[in-house]
Amino acid sequence: MLGIGKTVKRETEGFAGKTSAGASFVKVFASGGLLSDPATRIALERQLPESQNVEVAAAAGSIRIDAPFVLALHLEPSQLDAIADAVLVQRAAGHKTTLIVAISTTQLAALGRWLDARANAGKLSGTRLILANSVEAVAQHLPDRLTAVTEDNVIRMPVSPEIENTAYKNFFTFSPQLHKLAARIRGFAENGVTRAYLLGGPGSGKTSFAYYYWLVRNKGRFVSVNLAAEATGDKAAIKSLLCGDVSGAFPGAGARTGSFLHARDGVCFIDEAHGVTGPVMEVLMEALDNGQYLPYGASAKQPIHCAILFASNRSWETLQNSVNLDEFTRMGAAILEVPELHKREEDMIAVIATTLARLGAKCGSWKAPLGLTEGGWKAIRDCRWHGNVRSLTRVLEAAFVDTASVGAGELIQAEEVEHGIALWEPKTHHSHKIYAAA
Repeated sequence: MLGIGKTVKRETEGFAGKTSAGASFVKVFASGGLLSDPATRIALERQLPESQNVEVAAAAGSIRIDAPFVLALHLEPSQLDAIADAVLVQRAAGHKTTLIVAISTTQLAALGRWLDARANAGKLSGTRLILANSVEAVAQHLPDRLTAVTEDNVIRMPVSPEIENTAYKNFFTFSPQLHKLAARIRGFAENGVTRAYLLGGPGSGKTSFAYYYWLVRNKGRFVSVNLAAEATGDKAAIKSLLCGDVSGAFPGAGARTGSFLHARDGVCFIDEAHGVTGPVMEVLMEALDNGQYLPYGASAKQPIHCAILFASNRSWETLQNSVNLDEFTRMGAAILEVPELHKREEDMIAVIATTLARLGAKCGSWKAPLGLTEGGWKAIRDCRWHGNVRSLTRVLEAAFVDTASVGAGELIQAEEVEHGIALWEPKTHHSHKIYAAA
């Protein structure tokens, strides 16, 4: 028999009022024993706002959506398409219908394949995620998911944004924190804010959100400059990179289009911007102050038409202390903080699922793990993840190889996860102090 949790009395954002008489607040699609057991409905209903109810239906045949929230309860991901499509129809009609997908830790790789397929088809929107192995555990998470989703669940961007016909990758955004950030960035792009500073730890998704700004701006080109890969101590090289140069500007120089001009009225994204010191700042000062620049060796200045976005994984305090404050304030950028991964459980679930699916698709002689044990999921959930998505991916790769290479079973154990964490995400490291903690 299922346990019954404490009743939660709360209003849900976007659905504060009661549903109409006879209508359910959450429609649950289930199969097998979960469908026929009345305790399923009771356990979930006890977690709902007062006077709201649950309807449990079969995930087969014609799918009818008549509730603001839809819960797919431990269904095989292959069963989700019809439900997700029905939710998209409701959203296209102006409703705020939200799909909550609850899966077990054994279904992670299958979920990853489904997420990538939906994202690649442009059909992933209005969705929340729960990872829990029992109905009781799903019920405990449910109140936190009863919030209307107003943003898409993925940012699709080229693997190499400045190369034509490159493959695309998916950056998943399921958490309310990232939805809030996406809305703020969209507001910047739509309202003439053409200078912003993205702060977030390593691997938190700063480049993806800079690209999202460009998608919303819908002008010019997206041009990325990684200062960590440039000779930032060479003023001539930096001036040529950003401002361009004319033929003969220095021995052996041919004409070069700088990043500002190449972006046109699009976005110049300056990554690793803690490198904006010394010669880099000297080159940027005129551009940032007056909106114009002088190509190296040229006699006439050029106006800047592009937006300039900076990004750094350093804390704001570290950035302030690294430069002359007068120079620093010339950047004049609004701040956009990318939340750390350990605060975003739903995004963590998506990263785990799609990484396991990607690794499993490459297996030949190895048997790919299907998911994690509960202990493995707990080890990931409890980790701080200073390296965010990048570190979690490395840890999963290590744990996957350690499991699959010796035929250790269908699920990755906590020991393999903890070993990967020790390799790629140590609890203490001198670099942790300088990184941003949004």
